[in-house]
Amino acid sequence: MSWLKQLSNQWQKNKLQRAQLAPMFEPPIKDQWVAIDCEMTGLNPRKHHLLSVAAIHINGDTIDTGNGLHLVCRPPVMPDRDTIIIHGLRSADVAQGLSYDEMLSMLLPFISNRPIVGFCPQLDIAFLNPLIKQYMGTTLPNEVLDVRRLYSQRMGERDPNTPKASQQLSKILAHYNIPEFGSHDAYNDALMTAMAFLHVR
Repeated sequence: MSWLKQLSNQWQKNKLQRAQLAPMFEPPIKDQWVAIDCEMTGLNPRKHHLLSVAAIHINGDTIDTGNGLHLVCRPPVMPDRDTIIIHGLRSADVAQGLSYDEMLSMLLPFISNRPIVGFCPQLDIAFLNPLIKQYMGTTLPNEVLDVRRLYSQRMGERDPNTPKASQQLSKILAHYNIPEFGSHDAYNDALMTAMAFLHVR
């Protein structure tokens, strides 16, 4: 961890409102990550809402599928019919879901100080961070790794920081002969992302 990242973490830690989450700011253990994926009512964090989040530990070359999280949340606005077709979560499903605080009380200790692995995770983080800041006083301090960008680097793209739009998760899975389990389900997407990460890291 660079001194700049350490300084940033210390600054964030000073804003922490929940002492039990202090381990999130410690240096991560080598070869431990957490793959995450979220389902939302739309793609705009300012007007759409988080519906579910899944997280799976990756330890070395092993994906710990037996201890993953798949948390359905109760949003302030119920999903409409158009988006139900995409994520499969009906109003009846999410109405019995966890509050955002209940979800974070389980998710954040599970993430702890592990680097976060995702496929285009910037969108997931954009939905999570406002909730996390309200819950613990600061945003996620974790390093975030984008499987899509790592794949670009592995493929020798001229500028790996701007991956091609064609590099969808399904294409990366096909490249490595990884089976697809069905997309737009947070747990399935987190699992497939974890499997792809083991090939591109």
